[in-house]
Amino acid sequence: MSKMFISNKHLKQLKHLIIRSMHLAIDIRHLTTDQHSGIGRYTIEIIKRMAKIAPDDRFTLFASGAPETLSKLPKFSGKNITIVKHEMPNRALSAKLHFTAHTLEDFLPEKPDLWFFPNINIIKTHRPYVITMHDLSFELFPSFFRVKDRIWHKAARPRYLAEHAELVLTVSENTKQNLNALWGVGEDRMVTTPLGVDDRFKAKEQACDTNNLKQHDIEFPYILSLCTLEPRKNIETIVEAYEKWRASTLPLPKGELEGVAVPHLVIAGGRGWKNDNLHKRIKNSKYTNDIHVLGYIPEKHKPTLYRHAELFLFPSFFEGFGLPIVEAIASGTHVVTSFTGSMQEVGKEHVTYVDPFNVNDLVHAIDVGLKHEHEVGAHIPGIFSWDAAARRTLMAIKALEPSS
Repeated sequence: MSKMFISNKHLKQLKHLIIRSMHLAIDIRHLTTDQHSGIGRYTIEIIKRMAKIAPDDRFTLFASGAPETLSKLPKFSGKNITIVKHEMPNRALSAKLHFTAHTLEDFLPEKPDLWFFPNINIIKTHRPYVITMHDLSFELFPSFFRVKDRIWHKAARPRYLAEHAELVLTVSENTKQNLNALWGVGEDRMVTTPLGVDDRFKAKEQACDTNNLKQHDIEFPYILSLCTLEPRKNIETIVEAYEKWRASTLPLPKGELEGVAVPHLVIAGGRGWKNDNLHKRIKNSKYTNDIHVLGYIPEKHKPTLYRHAELFLFPSFFEGFGLPIVEAIASGTHVVTSFTGSMQEVGKEHVTYVDPFNVNDLVHAIDVGLKHEHEVGAHIPGIFSWDAAARRTLMAIKALEPSS
């Protein structure tokens, strides 16, 4: 397959282009979990929608792992979707790819036209491929990752994967610029496909909200943080800012002041890593009874948490996109986020920006943000939709010309 790289503006010209049917293999090894991150959500939404958009194309999804791990894969329906489950632990498969002549397509019933990798992974293939690069946080902020994570990234060779891909998809212009500046990936070899938000995220209260809140024992107003508990998300600063805000505006650590309920701090998200100091800080906090760590939140509960929050805090040090920002905006909740990474690209004029390294900046933003009225739900540009992301992805892939 020869390379025909297209710029973002050229995608518009491809909307009505009729292209031969395609057999696309998609790596879903990272979906063998019941707790999906933003990358997992991206993968699921893109696959489901591409399969509907292109009923004449074939999509072969490949996963590996132990039987109990493979049982956690999400459900995919569609006559044009086939799931290949290879019962081998991912570490063993990675070793086999590294030390033997095997390639990923050797584990499929037939060779695909090309591969689509929705995230970096241990990859070896003789087929052309398209890969999505979500961010370069592992390159820019290695200290945020565990030693084993850094070793894994080295083994995955993300720079090599980007350099040898037929096409690189990025979820933001910021990531695209990082790839160009740090690794020299040409802009004509990349297409930006922003993430989406579906219509479950809305400001209007839903019938399920009361029950969803009860399941998490939430019976009080709250400020929300929703993300994986990892250093890059800057959650320790959120806790410190909350403590300072409480101390400066509410002199007593009670749950009420002058009959007005004081917002608690709700921290929701997957377990993550390198967060021992965070848990110690919460345990020793003067306001520990008003700080609630919920753990992983099912996708169906997230809209409820967003729209009932008094304020959403997302002062991450760096993001490739920042999906929670768009979800909170769509839910009518005011957002406080950082001016770094892709956050300004995503939040635009709808949010309050802070310096993620300045706790006092966040304290002030909390004070101001709580005075914002809940909105009906800010207008989310059409580009931030899963349908748009899937169409853009499919058009970019199908624009690659087959070899003669």
